[in-house]
Amino acid sequence: MIGLIEIILLSILAASFITQMVFYWVVLGKPYYHMRGVRRGRIRLSSDTPPVSVIVYVKTRYHNLLDFLPSLLEQEYPQFEVIVINDGLTEESSNILFRLQEKYPNLYSTHIPEETRSVSRRKLGLTLGIKAAKHDCLLFTEADSHPRSNNWIGLMSRHFTNKNMVLGMSAKENAEGFFSKFIMFDYFFSNLQTLSMALFNHPHAGSGRNLIYSKTYFNEQTGAAMHRTLWQIEDDLFINNIASESATKVELSADSVIMTGLTGYDWRQEKRDKAFIKQFYRIGPIAVWSLESLSRVVFTIAVIACLGWAFLNPIVLPHIGGAAAGCYLIKFLSQLFIINRTASLLQLKKFYLTLPLYNLMQLIVNAYFSLYRTVHRKENYIFKYEKR
Repeated sequence: MIGLIEIILLSILAASFITQMVFYWVVLGKPYYHMRGVRRGRIRLSSDTPPVSVIVYVKTRYHNLLDFLPSLLEQEYPQFEVIVINDGLTEESSNILFRLQEKYPNLYSTHIPEETRSVSRRKLGLTLGIKAAKHDCLLFTEADSHPRSNNWIGLMSRHFTNKNMVLGMSAKENAEGFFSKFIMFDYFFSNLQTLSMALFNHPHAGSGRNLIYSKTYFNEQTGAAMHRTLWQIEDDLFINNIASESATKVELSADSVIMTGLTGYDWRQEKRDKAFIKQFYRIGPIAVWSLESLSRVVFTIAVIACLGWAFLNPIVLPHIGGAAAGCYLIKFLSQLFIINRTASLLQLKKFYLTLPLYNLMQLIVNAYFSLYRTVHRKENYIFKYEKR
C-alpha cells in the first residue's frame, strides 16, 4: 500500500522528470529540429554572398600562426579579407605574419599600442579591427580555433543582413583523458544552451569564436562601450546588450562549426567569468537554465530517495523503485537521443555511458563556480592591466 511518504516522493519525482523532459525534447532539442528542417527543405536559407571581413584577435601565447591562418585565408568565398589584431606577438610570429601577408593579399594586420592601460586590450583590439575592416559584414573568430571546412564564411554569411547577428557553433577538438573529454561535453552543452535560446528568439550569449554582426550596427550601438573594463567575455555582454530577438540568426551545420583547442586553463577561466557576468544577462534565459539545473538536481535526489526508500520497504519496491528506475532510464535515453543526434548532424563526438557521469559532474562544477562567485563577490573583476 502506498502511503504519504511514497506519494510525496512520487510527486517530486514526477514533477522533476516532466520538467527535464520538456527541457530535452523541447528546448535542447531545438537545434536538432532546426537542422532537420533545413535538411528537409522546410527552412530555406539565403544564397547571398556579401563581402566579409574576418577579424581575429591574436595574443602572444598563440604564437604558431601557421596553425590557423591558412584555414581562414584559403576559404572558398568570392570576396573577403582577414584582419589580424596583433597583441604582443613575438618577433618570430611577426615575421611569419609578414611572410603570410606577402602570400595572401587579403591578409591585413593591426596592433595594440603597448602603452595601452585604460581599457581591456582585447576589447580595444577588436574595436581597432572593426575600424580597419573594409566590409560591413564582420565575422569573428579566435586564434585558438580553426574552421572545419573552406565553406565556413559562406555558411555563416548567408544569414547576414545589415541589422542582424549570426551565432554559430564552436566545439572543442577531440582530446584524450577523462577530464578533457568532460570539458568537451560541458563546452558542447553550453553552446547548445545558448543556440537553443537564440532559436527561440531569446538570444543572450554566444561564442566569439564564431560570430557575425554588422559594422554599421556596431557603430550605432552604445552597448559596445558598456562593461569596457571587465576582464573578458566581451562578446557575451555585447550580444546580451544589443541582440534583437527578431534579428538574431543561428547557423547550424557540420561545415560551419569552429573547432577550438580550448585548454583546461582557458575553460576554467571562461567558467569563472561566465559565473560572474550572469548578473548582467537578461533575466529570462538565466531563469530558464536555473530551472533546468534545479530540476536536474531535484530529479537526481528524487531517484536516489525513491530507490533507497523502496529497498528499505520491499513492499513498495515494484511501485516506487520501478517508477524511479523507469524515469531514470527514459531520461537517459532522451539525453542520448537529443545530444547524440545533434552531435551526429554536426559531425561531433558522441557520448554514451559517460553521459550520466558527465551530467552529474556538470552540476558539481557549476555549483563550484557559483560558490566561487559568491565567495569572491567583493573581488575586483575589473580588468587587471598589468597581468594581461
